[in-house]
This record gives sequence, structure tokens and C-alpha cells, in this order.
Amino acid sequence: MARPKMPPFTLATIKFCPHPTLHGMVQARSRYVDGHGKRQEVTASGKTEAAARRALAAKVNKARDEYQGGDEVLNQSTKLPRAAAIWLDSKERERHAEATMRAYRGYVQTSINEGVLSALTVAEANDVARIEAWLRGIADSRGETAARQSRKVLSGVLALAERTGAIPASVMPRAKTPGAKPGSVGDRHCTDPECDMDCGKRHLDTGRAFTAAEVGHVLGAAEAAKADVGDLAHFLFGTGARLSEALHCTAWSDVDLNGKTVRVRGTKTREADRVLPLSDDLVETLRRRGELHGTTGLVFGVTYFTSKLGQPRDRNNVGKAMRRVFATAGVPWAGTHTFRRTVASWMDESGASLAEIANQLGHADTNVTAGYLGRRVAPTRAAAVMVLPSDRRATLRAV
Repeated sequence: MARPKMPPFTLATIKFCPHPTLHGMVQARSRYVDGHGKRQEVTASGKTEAAARRALAAKVNKARDEYQGGDEVLNQSTKLPRAAAIWLDSKERERHAEATMRAYRGYVQTSINEGVLSALTVAEANDVARIEAWLRGIADSRGETAARQSRKVLSGVLALAERTGAIPASVMPRAKTPGAKPGSVGDRHCTDPECDMDCGKRHLDTGRAFTAAEVGHVLGAAEAAKADVGDLAHFLFGTGARLSEALHCTAWSDVDLNGKTVRVRGTKTREADRVLPLSDDLVETLRRRGELHGTTGLVFGVTYFTSKLGQPRDRNNVGKAMRRVFATAGVPWAGTHTFRRTVASWMDESGASLAEIANQLGHADTNVTAGYLGRRVAPTRAAAVMVLPSDRRATLRAV
């Protein structure tokens, strides 16, 4: 196996020896790889080995700070907001969904352009301590989700800067995303066991599935809601699709009502693009929806405005409508992912295999499916299968 490549401006093994000309001084010698991938020898001296080590590290840090990379568009002196704009342009060229680009632009504006990193260059921002302090501030003021998404955006910006040579290497792999400080504005989790569920905090229980009675209450509340979420709730319950898949990856052209199937063109995993069977009730629900709103564009697209019929709906707005539905149905602990957990749990109780459940949910790994079902280890039949015939066991004992 090849030796892993040493990151730029990282000291290799340091060797110490008495200084050849300065009596009583210690000389430290090592090497590092510069921003152009070339190996450089470096020496420094001090009264002690620790002092010589510090002087050696200072020389390498200075070389890193003086490194001039990138081009006239993006280099180490480029301000972070400008680098973020260049990154957004590169993402638009990758033809992401408009909802994805809207989310990227929002986090660039609120976390980078208006944040504490806005006055820094990409080289100055590429610092673990600064990044983690920045993420802590976001988590405490806006929540852990905002911190995770902001980290994803900054990671993309610094990765682009690394590819163009503006910085030697991104430090994002070493930066940790902190949680919100308990009791802060960003701490959205309710910890009161006697809470009346009306405190404004989150009560999401990710390990719980709906009972049959709870499903009935939820579907009834969704059908009665002012927002167009009734048919969507039926679809989520009948297929176990992710909310984003139902809203943005399921088109009328992929629905076969006669064949009772729907193709969900998910993108989260390699198995997310899949064909799912439809129950008779769900077929009838979709048929009525098509007759009422037409079969143009997305199945659960915009219906209120005829000029935008079938176009993508905003996921955040739909999520808020569904949370109101859950509250009305008496299950404020639930989220849209609870439908997926319910499908997995009910299929498991009916005797379906992990592979079948994983195919239904679009999981690329059955271990993820096992986690949905609360299993630490997927059960196997090894104990029953790996048994020798009785006459073979007797022969082995005789030997």
C-alpha cells in the first residue's frame, strides 16, 4: 500500500542536533511540501529542543502565509464573500435544482456575507479555530441545522479554493460542527418531561412510528388542512418516500395508474431512483388528484396558481403545514420522516426482509434500514446454517 501523501506545509519528522557553529544552541531540521507540491528542507535553532521546534514551525507557517496561489479570479487574497459568489456560479453550472440553489444562496447571504467571516480572505478563513467559533455562534443563535448547512457551504467554498490553488489545503475535514449550547436560542430541543407540547421547542421523536389509529388521525387532519397536503400525506404513508422525493422527484409522467406503480427519481443514494407499487386506495387518490388539478409537471407541485401548475413547491412551507397537521392530529412528536419509519416498521412486522424494506425506502445499505428498525445488528441465519451433519461431527470427535 502506498504511503499517504503528506499535506502541504506540514512538518515531517524533526531531527535535533547541536548547532554546528553556535555554541549551546540546538538545531532542528525537517522538511515539508510547499504549495506547489515540492519538498523543501527547513532548519531552525533555539536554546532548547522545544524552542528550536517552535522556530521551525514558525518558518513553515510563514511560508504558508506567504504562499501565492490561485489565479486572477480566486486566490488567497480573495475575500470570502467573493469566493462564495464564485462557488455559487460553479454550482449553478452543475444544474442543481432551483430549491437547492435557493438554499445555497440563502446560507451564503446569512452565514458568510453577513457573518463574522465576511471581512476575511479565503486564506484567513481557512483556520480551524475561526471556523469552529463561527459554527458555535451559528448553532447558538440559529440552531444546529443552520450550523450544519453553513458548514456545508463553507466546505464547498474552501474546497474550490483548494482546487484552484488559492489555499494549500482546506482545513474543513478537521473542523467539528458543534451542537447548540443548552438553553441558547439555537437549542430547539425541549427537555421538559412534563411539557404540554406547546412551548415552541421541538419534540421530534425519531425512534417512533405511527400506530394505525394515529395514521387515521393524521390523514384526516391533512385532508382537512387549508394547505394542499392531504394527498401528499396519503402518498408518504403509502410509499415511505422522503418529503423531498415526493415534492420534487415525482412527476405525473412517472405515474402508471393502470399498472399501479410510480417511479420516484430520488437522488440521495444510488438506490433512491426506484419504482414503487401503489395500493388501490393510493391509486384512487392520485386519480382524483389528476382529475382535479391536471397531470402537468410534478404530482405534488403548485396547485393554487394555474400559471405555475405542477411547478415545485417550497419544502419549508410544506414542512410547516405538516407540523400543523401533526399538532392537530395529537402527534406533535412526529415529523414527515415518521411516515418512512412507519412503513419500515409495518413491513418488518409483516415479515418483509431487510432488503425488501431497503428497496422500498431507497436505502443503499441495509444497515441503515436496520437502524430505522432499532436493530444494532442485522439478524443472520448463520447459527442455523453453519452446522455440520451429525456423522461428520462424530468423525471429528474421534480424530
